[in-house]
Amino acid sequence: MFRAALLLTFVVGPVPARAAEPGGSVDFERHVIGLLNKSGCSAGSCHGSFGGKGGLRLSLFGAEPEKDFLALTRGGGGRRINSAEPDRSLLLLKATGQVSHGGGKRFAADSWQARALRSWIAAGGRRVADSGATLRLEFTLAEHVLTKPGETVQLSVRAKFADGAEADVTSFCELRAKDDSVADVSPLGEVRAARPGDTAIIASYRGLTAVARVLVPIARTEPYPAIPEVNFVDRAVFAKLKRLNVVPSDLASDEEFLRRVMIDVTGGLPSPDEVRAFVADADPKKREKVIDKLLASPLHAALWATKMCDVTACNVEAMDGSPDQRTKRARMWHDWFRHRFATNVPYDRIVRGVLTATSREGHALRDWIDAEIERERAGEKGGAYRDRDTLDLFWRRFEGEEYFPLEKMAELTSTAFLGVRLECAQCHRHPFDRWTQTDYRAFANAFGRVRFESSPDLTAAVVDLLEERRKLPPGKLGAPIPRLREVYLSERPRRLPHPDTGAVLNARALGGPELTGADPREALADWVTHADNPFFARAFVNRVWAHYFGTGLIDPVDDLAASNPASNEPLLNALAADFVRSGFDIRKLERTILVSRAYQLSSAPNDTNLRDRGNFARSYPRSLMAEAVLDVLNDALGTKEEFGGDAPAGARAIEVATNRVRAGHAARVFQVFGRPARSSTCDCERASGPALPQTLFLMTDPVLLKKITGGRLAKLLAAKMSDARIVDELFLAALSRLPDANEKTTALERVSGAPDREAGLTDVLWALVNTREFILNH
Repeated sequence: MFRAALLLTFVVGPVPARAAEPGGSVDFERHVIGLLNKSGCSAGSCHGSFGGKGGLRLSLFGAEPEKDFLALTRGGGGRRINSAEPDRSLLLLKATGQVSHGGGKRFAADSWQARALRSWIAAGGRRVADSGATLRLEFTLAEHVLTKPGETVQLSVRAKFADGAEADVTSFCELRAKDDSVADVSPLGEVRAARPGDTAIIASYRGLTAVARVLVPIARTEPYPAIPEVNFVDRAVFAKLKRLNVVPSDLASDEEFLRRVMIDVTGGLPSPDEVRAFVADADPKKREKVIDKLLASPLHAALWATKMCDVTACNVEAMDGSPDQRTKRARMWHDWFRHRFATNVPYDRIVRGVLTATSREGHALRDWIDAEIERERAGEKGGAYRDRDTLDLFWRRFEGEEYFPLEKMAELTSTAFLGVRLECAQCHRHPFDRWTQTDYRAFANAFGRVRFESSPDLTAAVVDLLEERRKLPPGKLGAPIPRLREVYLSERPRRLPHPDTGAVLNARALGGPELTGADPREALADWVTHADNPFFARAFVNRVWAHYFGTGLIDPVDDLAASNPASNEPLLNALAADFVRSGFDIRKLERTILVSRAYQLSSAPNDTNLRDRGNFARSYPRSLMAEAVLDVLNDALGTKEEFGGDAPAGARAIEVATNRVRAGHAARVFQVFGRPARSSTCDCERASGPALPQTLFLMTDPVLLKKITGGRLAKLLAAKMSDARIVDELFLAALSRLPDANEKTTALERVSGAPDREAGLTDVLWALVNTREFILNH
């Protein structure tokens, strides 16, 4: 009688009624596991940690219900649950704070959570194997529009289980708002609007994720204006802005546009003469023409080569050889990518050339040895390495004295080309995505045959060559034989076993097919670059978008997880589909973005978009790449950088390949402005935000101060120009625009009040370099 009353209380309660089974029972896998996870009990900081807490170890985030069931019902001397006397169960007493508990009180004794646990215990504390296996998780409605701050809506999350049953599991999901400044969500699924904007509500349950979007439009009485559209990018961006009642900013001025696009595409500034000519040009197609010219620039290819060296972790610390040899190999790596961007090689071919690389590329062993000897003798003159089909340098890595681990290769490859972070799945099921340890290890095994060393064939061939040379006269020996090692496929593959059984685990793509064949990387490349791959095109177009707008449609750009939805899913889908249709044409993708009105909007906000951060209603002021900082400084000041042995004479910073720069001043700029060490697989390694050391550098760096007094200013003074003309030139050089009346008056007053003319103009130029307008792209 008591048990029936208890179940009745549970069923008619306001929250569990939506989640319980039709008959009112509480299921271990469907309810108890979700409840413990939601209450933090199975988190990594509590019982879900590797060693557990207080003698109880649960699987992280409830990923292994069978083990959790045994721990709760058999562990702890059988005292954790007591079906005869449910109220004496330690599981219930500790969670409700009635006995000492290191994790503190998780919920009240009269809460629905306590009633649910007690109901399960009283019913015998049973488990139906695989009852919680979930096929699909979704919100009943995928989008909600709240008309004003304070308005609420109740969300509902439904799960479809493997046995065909469906149920509301809202109460047992983890719920969070991606941007809780727009709207927050209660543990029970009530969403409350806080301010105009939009956010995603993310529900997690049994390893699956569902997303609902909440929009809070701005209250406006004026009719929404008609906004011109150039292409499908604008249609997608402006359609969402219209739903939010956010009006995009006007078009950027010619000066603002030219400065922005030159920094973005080539990493440098326009000269004063280029600014004047562009502003004076009356051609209505002038913006498209300058975009086409910049995309064809060698510096554009250099910029993307530098970015791809980041993405693929071109790290001299992980290479073999002397410091000079490592710098040389970094340059070869950079040149390989630069050549492909310069000639607009399709992106799928570029990635295939990385994934399937071997040193010989199918050439006869003796021919390859002769070519390597000649390459070493020529010192890489003539760009021989860039003409290779594949980038074997990607696979020539060490960690300490050992060849690069399979785990690291899997993580790097996944992040670089799929935008998927796998690190968490190395030790446990990924908490915010679907990947398991088995998925992780099977993917890593795709690279098990790859080796970098002197293969048995190569060792034997070098011995034969040395023997041949011993028989030759001294004058006929030829160039010395360098130490030769190669990337090749070993007959004895490394393999990661199944995490539970230790059995052999076949190579498998992430969420895809088994990878078979002599070189599983070939099958992996087929899967990765296929038009239907769910990650490949989306990951790259998202990187390109983030480069040109300062934030990705999915941000961070290397985290294409189910729990990290795009800010504009229709736009991301449209860009990816167009990229695939074009044959993965990188330049077409960039041009589509750059000619759009969305890219060319002004950075000046209006009343509706001042707080916009992710819907691209205006151009967001953003930090420059560290390499662009150095180039922009030298462009503005009319100076050049010396990189010593780190780059060819006359190179710009965007062309520097090595991640370890020995030239002192350049190294300092790179460090202060966040150039990555390329030792991590995370894009977050490149710092993108402002920091105090950057401000101090611009204000006090002695080399920079010396450049300000020399270079452009010295030449202008020598040309006997008037103060007014020099001020104009300095503004054009630094900010790509002429000063307004107030700025010009202030600058000239500073010059006239200084001890001498040079000192006054130096102050003006120093002040320009220290403005936000100079050091940010906008």
